[in-house]
Amino acid sequence: MTSIGEELERPDIEARLHESEERYRGLFEDAPVACHEIDREGIVVRVNPAECALLGFAPDEMIGRPVWELMSLDDRDKSSLSLRRKLSGQEILTRVEREYTRGDGTTLFLDIHPRLILNAAGEIVGIRSFMIDITQRKRAEKALQSQAEELARSNSELEQFAYVASHDLQEPLRKILAFGDRLTAKCGDKLGAEGSDYLARMRMAASRMQSLIHDLLSLSRVTSRPRPFAPVDLTEIASGVVLDLESRIEQLGGRVEVGPLPLVIADRMQMSQLLLNLIANALRFHKPDVSPVVKVFDECVPGTAGVCRVAVEDNGIGFDEKYLDRIFQVFQRLHGRGVYEGSGIGLAICRKILERHGGSITASSKPGGGAKFTITLPLGL
Repeated sequence: MTSIGEELERPDIEARLHESEERYRGLFEDAPVACHEIDREGIVVRVNPAECALLGFAPDEMIGRPVWELMSLDDRDKSSLSLRRKLSGQEILTRVEREYTRGDGTTLFLDIHPRLILNAAGEIVGIRSFMIDITQRKRAEKALQSQAEELARSNSELEQFAYVASHDLQEPLRKILAFGDRLTAKCGDKLGAEGSDYLARMRMAASRMQSLIHDLLSLSRVTSRPRPFAPVDLTEIASGVVLDLESRIEQLGGRVEVGPLPLVIADRMQMSQLLLNLIANALRFHKPDVSPVVKVFDECVPGTAGVCRVAVEDNGIGFDEKYLDRIFQVFQRLHGRGVYEGSGIGLAICRKILERHGGSITASSKPGGGAKFTITLPLGL
């Protein structure tokens, strides 16, 4: 038998339950985010106005339909299978992205946040999903990906063109130099002062072009002929570079000091080329009548775990830092060709090598005050 107390409590419980249901209904209907509920068969049983407006359907055009019928053809099969597994408890609920078809036939991408609906016994009776329109973001990502692929393809074609063009230019250039040498040896005394001057200028221009081609090939090979990364001792590499430049250093009466440098994971050949370019550059731009001094050292910075910094510092002529971006560009020179030799490609090669390794390069200087080039590399250990 039902007690009098229970009979008095029942209307109050029913009233509170009704109030709770009405509150939930109001929250569901008024929510600014698209939301729907499906039963254990994947059939839409409830949809709020925000989702109707988003998808361009009336409520009765959605309720009673399997939810995957609202999706694009490509997403229907995988969504149907996934939802059935989630409703049976075989697969956990996770945030997913799906492509839906609107009432007017246009498509949109939705970020879906599902939640299980349980009955009083704790059994799964459906899924409630909240959906956010991410169409613009997905289109932007697709456009960026397309541009990145096009840029990669264009860069690859440019590198291939530079490599092939440089090779094709080598043979006729070698002939110009060879016949110039023969002309000098066999007919030099017959050319006269003016003819000899013209011939010398021709040979000098050919030699300069040969140097440019060699540097262009080096630039293109940074990415066209990469080698696998492996542990590289930068101290060993720098010491080897100094030995290679020994005659040049002695000729200038200078010195190169190499301090302890870190071990990195890198392309050994490219690390050698990087330090060779930087040290040779420091020697080249020395002050007249001043012996060059170049220091290569590890520049530790607190709070930069996993990253190393190596500096190449000189006492040379320096440069105005307003030209900082310019010096790392191909063929960019701050001084006349007749004053300092070089093609203007060396620092561009350095930057490209470091970009391939996920690093960077910068410099600090002032006119007449020497220069310090600082490279940053991931340790990768």
